[in-house]
Amino acid sequence: MKKAFTLAEVLITLGIIGVIASLTIPALINKTNKRELETAFKKQYSTLQQAVMMIKTEDSLDLDYENYGSDFSKRLAAQYKSTKDCGTIKFNTGCILKNEDNSFTYYKTFNGNTLMTTCIDDGGFITPDGILLLIEQGNQAKNISGYLVSIDVNGYIKKPNKMGYDLFMFQITKDGRVLPMGANDTYWGTKTYRESFCNKNSTSDQNGFTCAYYALTDNDYFKNLK
Repeated sequence: MKKAFTLAEVLITLGIIGVIASLTIPALINKTNKRELETAFKKQYSTLQQAVMMIKTEDSLDLDYENYGSDFSKRLAAQYKSTKDCGTIKFNTGCILKNEDNSFTYYKTFNGNTLMTTCIDDGGFITPDGILLLIEQGNQAKNISGYLVSIDVNGYIKKPNKMGYDLFMFQITKDGRVLPMGANDTYWGTKTYRESFCNKNSTSDQNGFTCAYYALTDNDYFKNLK
């Protein structure tokens, strides 16, 4: 006579499998999400470099406020063949809006606090593959002799919507280089700024601005995100 599992034994086995799955599946999903963010970051950095190189080649101009003024966002959008003009956060038009009390909570800093918007609020657009680019082309652009471009590498609708996770800042230099913010020759490119503005313990509203530097230079950056 062949022995069979009892109902109790089957239920116990299924329970054990369920416990193991509950412990391992979230970790696997988290690991997959981090890999997707890393892939998207590298892809968007490369795409931005190509777009800027084309503008520099076609226009033969220094990429600064003197030549493009506040129209650089439109010039970059045309290069991307953007599908939607997102207006400005500053004037509360377009894709990303402030709250009714004029506060801004759509994006957060690296550690989840309120993000300073004055470096991402002068223009923006959506690319054909749903990626959001936010442009600083006002006073800050004048000061750095170039432009700041922040990219939500997985699209603005998809979370976590945090600097250093899916939102990264780059600087387009006057001579057409695209540098991750925090690198040498960027506005916050000193060691002090670099470490202060990508720091889980920082309460600065600029925390996350220099994380693009670490995302590009540290092979374990995305793996170590919490």
